Amino acid sequence: MTEQKFNPDGLRPADYVGEPDPRTLMFVRVDFEAGTSRPVEIDDQHDQMSAYVLHAGVPPDIAVQFETARNLYLYAWFVYRFYPVAEHQSLACLELALRERLKDDIRTGKFKQKRPTLQPLLQYAVDQGLIRNGGFSTWRNRGEINSRHRVELEKTREASERNLDTISWDESDIEITADDLDWDYVKMLSEVLPKLRNEYAHGTKNLQATALWFIQIVCEIINQLFEAPVEAAEVRSVNSGLQRG
Repeated sequence: MTEQKFNPDGLRPADYVGEPDPRTLMFVRVDFEAGTSRPVEIDDQHDQMSAYVLHAGVPPDIAVQFETARNLYLYAWFVYRFYPVAEHQSLACLELALRERLKDDIRTGKFKQKRPTLQPLLQYAVDQGLIRNGGFSTWRNRGEINSRHRVELEKTREASERNLDTISWDESDIEITADDLDWDYVKMLSEVLPKLRNEYAHGTKNLQATALWFIQIVCEIINQLFEAPVEAAEVRSVNSGLQRG
């Protein structure tokens, strides 16, 4: 066993400020196709955060709070206990974004409280259609998973009926239907996220490295709350056309 150079839960000695947290080094990246694995590197951590970006229509004061959450996740490579801090920061950023987006509704008395908390803000945004299932990549992935599972069951049943030892299918058989997408993701989020936010607000011993999931969700919610600049949409459309050509 490698000798531990410092207490990762204590104040980091100056000589080891740039050292990764020993718990970080427990993880590996696996290439299932090649059958190989390698230790996770700081570049992997950075690449994960680079995938979640707020569009230019999000107010700067909110964007900078989101960047704080992203940086906390990045620096959790060095201090493992930054993961729950990143989660807490991302949820605080979400509440800030909702309060900014719904400030007119708050001012005109659409809420019982003068300063509504995350739960009523989030539920109101869902009820108003500002946050929709289709805006979440996880919801789309769930549809594909359900579709694949359904096709597998159908093919297995077909093989049994025809007394076949094996049966195959291709990607064209995978079609996502309305039933595959019948999962109210936003309803689940509106119930779960406020509870988790409250846990952090009142103190928690949580040390799970689940911050990436929180940051992804918060990013996708905030990007739905605010309208993206038309110029950015046009650029994406042009780039997409060039790639197809």
